[in-house]
Amino acid sequence: MWNDGAPDEKLLTKCEVAQLCRVEIRSVDRWVAAGKIRCFRIPSGRLLFRKSDVLMAADRQARHIA
Repeated sequence: MWNDGAPDEKLLTKCEVAQLCRVEIRSVDRWVAAGKIRCFRIPSGRLLFRKSDVLMAADRQARHIA
């Protein structure tokens, strides 16, 4: 799988993203649909997320709320 981040950067599942951000999985689905978070779709259809992308999206969301 192509990962243009750091070679050792961990890829997260949708469930792990939800746990990291303390939100429901449905929220992660909405973020993906709205283009608020970058993801990679593997051939099986599963979505994976770079941890750095998740943290940047969470930071943008926190700034928007504050």
